Amino acid sequence: MQAILFDIDGTLVDSNDAHARCWVEAFSEFGKDFPYDLVRHQIGKGGDLLVPDLLNAREMRSFGEKVKKFRSKLYKETYLPDVKPFPGVTDCLRDLSERGVKIAFASSANPDEVKYYTRLLGVEDLLEASTSKKDAKFSKPSPEIFRAALEQVGSDEKLTLVAGDTPYDILAAHRVPLPIAAVLCGGFERKLLSKAEFIFQNVQELLRKIEQVDDYFDA
Repeated sequence: MQAILFDIDGTLVDSNDAHARCWVEAFSEFGKDFPYDLVRHQIGKGGDLLVPDLLNAREMRSFGEKVKKFRSKLYKETYLPDVKPFPGVTDCLRDLSERGVKIAFASSANPDEVKYYTRLLGVEDLLEASTSKKDAKFSKPSPEIFRAALEQVGSDEKLTLVAGDTPYDILAAHRVPLPIAAVLCGGFERKLLSKAEFIFQNVQELLRKIEQVDDYFDA
């Protein structure tokens, strides 16, 4: 294995619940009260796909763009400061780097959020590549972000793994196509991640079972 393309939200930082609460609050601001669980299962998509999946055509014309802008500001000001990395993630990334695995962040979050998370994790010196919303027209499950990260990191796609936490990460990775290790720490049910090549509890388990992953590529 030459490289791992890491999704950030829900994979490296514990932010999925915060994103769901923020979207629920943002939609409510415009008179749309969605059940939390409905929104929570949409997390992993960007606003370009999440919003039209939940609104109808008339609502999209009326306030579709407004709700996206409101949510971005609300998340940055109210929710982002409370987001924490999952335990041990930074050490895992450093260990992988020391093993010769190239580390890339493959996120379609806003550029300022990716920068914030990178500083929060303290891994600026480890990254061979990093993407954000500006690197793709469409967010996951479009494969654009993973393709952009793959191009930046310069690894052989036959020797590159994706690490993510949502069904949308899996679909995006397979559209490249790249194999993916799905982690359960993002809160999605195992059955929704069943199409991944690997399922681990978290990035720490991925590191502990790295030989199993290497065997996949050797085969």
